[in-house]
Amino acid sequence: MSPRTSKLENLIDVAQETSSDKRRELLEGVADLFLDGGPVLNEQEAEIAADILGRVATEVEREVRARLSNRLADLDNAPVALIRQLANDDIQVARPLLERNGGLSDQDLIDIVNKHGKDHQLSISIRSEVSAKVADALVTKGDDEVVLSLVSNDHAKISRGAMESIVGRSESGAALWEPLLSRKDLPPDLMHDMFWWVSAALKRQIMTDADIDEKLVDQMLVEAERGMMGANEEDEESLNRVERTVRRRMRLGQLNQDSLVQYLRRGQVPEFIAALGYLTDIDQKTARRIVLNPGHEAVAVACRAKRFDLSTFSTIVLLLEGATEGGSSEISATGAVKKQLRRPEEVATLLDLYNQIPIENAQRAMRFWAIRNQPQADVETTAKAAPPTPSNGFAPPPERI
Repeated sequence: MSPRTSKLENLIDVAQETSSDKRRELLEGVADLFLDGGPVLNEQEAEIAADILGRVATEVEREVRARLSNRLADLDNAPVALIRQLANDDIQVARPLLERNGGLSDQDLIDIVNKHGKDHQLSISIRSEVSAKVADALVTKGDDEVVLSLVSNDHAKISRGAMESIVGRSESGAALWEPLLSRKDLPPDLMHDMFWWVSAALKRQIMTDADIDEKLVDQMLVEAERGMMGANEEDEESLNRVERTVRRRMRLGQLNQDSLVQYLRRGQVPEFIAALGYLTDIDQKTARRIVLNPGHEAVAVACRAKRFDLSTFSTIVLLLEGATEGGSSEISATGAVKKQLRRPEEVATLLDLYNQIPIENAQRAMRFWAIRNQPQADVETTAKAAPPTPSNGFAPPPERI
């Protein structure tokens, strides 16, 4: 009889005792069989030991279960049924296993995410390995704190669909901005979606410092633009009077950066928006959004993409700022711009950003924004024609309006 077999038989005798002290002794003793580093239990011994642990673990205090859980968390040969049982226990018991144990399958973790609340979900979100399936469950069931924890975990694999959901949440959750933009697997099109609502500093990061595979992005944009095939060419009947007039000037070659300045000098803001759209090959809805976006960083991107002179951009910013004093950042029904006037140092910072944005980055951003407004049918056609999605999860962007 092996020493382990003899010890196991002694513990089986102890199992007949019902006192709390004996139960704790039994639990610790059986756990030692797995942990003491001696000869491996044979199949029958392991089955008996696991059965004892599973039954006794339900009869001891939470503190004892928590101590057992912590001892088993880093053990490769811990009984799976027991690990699963303890991982579904109170969070004080479950936490070490949820955070560290490798014996829990993806399905085990998904079941726990769906069954338990935030504390269990947070523990799972910080594991050294989080699969895309588990991450999907966390994004679906978790609150903003859980999602933030997941995004902050560089070892978590996040699917394209989950990333879209998280980016959508970030529009009203500023805490997600920096962790999201720090992830190397954030698809560039979703990064550019975030441009519209993140801080000025992060807008600058997106346009100047973003670490993206430019060849991959350009390939995707080419494929998407093939699918558009005139999607930005609006029907004459769908245009309002201002847009028809400006487009006619565009076709006659009468629009340029000086025209934009003249429109603003005359207070013709709707004409300015329409001209900006036609000059930069952007649909009118996106052109309006560019002008409306607080901070004028979007206007900087549009002007930089067309290689406007710095002096022209500076004039445009000052004229937009002064179009109507006071008020919130919006355009009224008559087209009047309402912007809070900026301090000189803020304007200087904006001009400095203009000089820092690489022209190719600005042009790429404008192409992203144009593709975002292509009809859904074109998006589906493009998705079928595009190359397979690479390992970083990047795929042609769906419509996001």
